[in-house]
This record gives sequence, C-alpha cells and structure tokens, in this order.
Amino acid sequence: MKKYLVDDTAYFVNAKGSGPILIFAHGFPFDGRLFEPVIDKLAARFHCVVPDLRGFGKTPLGSNGHNSLGAPRVKMGRFADDLAILGSEIACERGNKGEKIFVCGLSMGGYILLELLRRRPQIIAGGIFCDSNASADPEEKAAGRNYLADTIDSFGVHTLADNMIPSLVSPKTTKDKPEIAALLSDIITSQSPEGVAAGSRGMAVRRNLVDLLPTVEAPILVLGGADDKLSSVESLDAIAEALPNGSRATIPDAGHVPPLENPDAFADAILEWHSRISQ
Repeated sequence: MKKYLVDDTAYFVNAKGSGPILIFAHGFPFDGRLFEPVIDKLAARFHCVVPDLRGFGKTPLGSNGHNSLGAPRVKMGRFADDLAILGSEIACERGNKGEKIFVCGLSMGGYILLELLRRRPQIIAGGIFCDSNASADPEEKAAGRNYLADTIDSFGVHTLADNMIPSLVSPKTTKDKPEIAALLSDIITSQSPEGVAAGSRGMAVRRNLVDLLPTVEAPILVLGGADDKLSSVESLDAIAEALPNGSRATIPDAGHVPPLENPDAFADAILEWHSRISQ
C-alpha cells in the first residue's frame, strides 16, 4: 500500500492500472478489501485507486474525525473532501493537474459520491453509485446508528459482524460461497471501534440528497445486487430515472456486496458503461 497525506491523516491506498483515475469508496464498516476481486479486470481500463477511508482499515481517524465534543464522527462531506484531495494529489503525481476523476461508491461510499457531486461537481468525470440511497436516515434509523456508536466499545465489532452479515449477501452466496461471509467477518472484525463509531455517527447526520439527483450533469451508473435486502431494485431504478445522465445495471446472484459476490459481472457492467459514455 502507498501512503498519501490527506489533510490531518495518512490515507493508505492500493493502486493499479494506467487509465483515467477511478477512486473507490467502500461501504460501512469495511475497508478497501471490498473491491479487491474487481481491480485486476478494471485496471485494464482505469487507474484504480482503492483507499481505506478515514478511520477504517489502515487509515487513521485523524483529529478531524471527531466532533466538537471529541466523540468519533466523520461526516460524509469530510470523506468527500478527503477523496477530492486524494484525487488531486494522484493527478499531480501523474503530471496531470486538474484531471477529473471517476468515483465508485458502494453503500456508505454512495453517500460520499453524492456529497462529492454536491460539493465539487466540477472534478467528477463520472460515477458508479452502488447499493445505496439518496435520502437521509429516518429518525429511528439515525437513532440506531448513534446507539451503535455509543455502545460499540461494549458489545464489540464481532457482534456487529454477526448481526450484519446475514443481510449483506444473497441466498446464492450463502449457499455456494461461504468463504464470502468469512471474508466479510474478517474485514468487519478488523475495524477499530473508534472508526466504526465515527462512520456510524456520520451516516446518522447525512443530508437528504434526493433533490440533488435531477441536477447532476455527470454520467452516473447505478448498480445493485439483484438480491440486495438493503437497497432494493425498485429504489435503485428510481434513482437512475431521476438522474439526467443515469444508467442502470443489476448484478445477478448478488446482495449488498456485489464486488465480492459476483465480481466479473460487477466489473463488466462498469466497463460496458464506460465504453458507452466514452463514445
């Protein structure tokens, strides 16, 4: 992994390929390993940049990963600003200052992509919005995220993994690929309680960005697993329809984590979309 100074922390990043920059924003409570199975295929077209987001994986939370009371919290806008800085650093490193970036965001990463489109649309060449939604949390769900943040030290990330994994994967994955559940468990249980708390609190206070969708000019591919229990096919269809330059693809035999469950179909959908918008 390579280390980049991003504001007050050091982002740990894996990178591969030589095409346009494609930054991946993983979901909660994962890290960059979520995208490992698709990188080789996508690196034939893109310069794939796979960071551990602030507070996850090897990337420290940093002083800006806390709220004014000192509690761990990273808002989606902070993540978005981090990725904008990271993209700029990598563009300069490649001798192409001002290069626009593609961003692929899954679940929490989708919220981050929307914040980038709201805050810095001029730097986005295109986006892949995966297994996510554009609305804010209902009050009850936001309270649940804050409760998780407040109690994660008590019940631990192992309990979180046990509770989450059944809702993350498709029935076919559960039956035919038990190693995916084991990998997800490894990823989740390797996260720090502080990072989990920070991300959970950040998601709880995120904006409702449904009204942003019709204003987005960049081409956006809306992707999701056919068996996703958390982001339904119907809700993703509606998001794609609301985007002026939206496209839609559904990944078969996959739930909420299609890059792990059906990596070839996931990568192929992105490559086909990029070929189409590049014509």
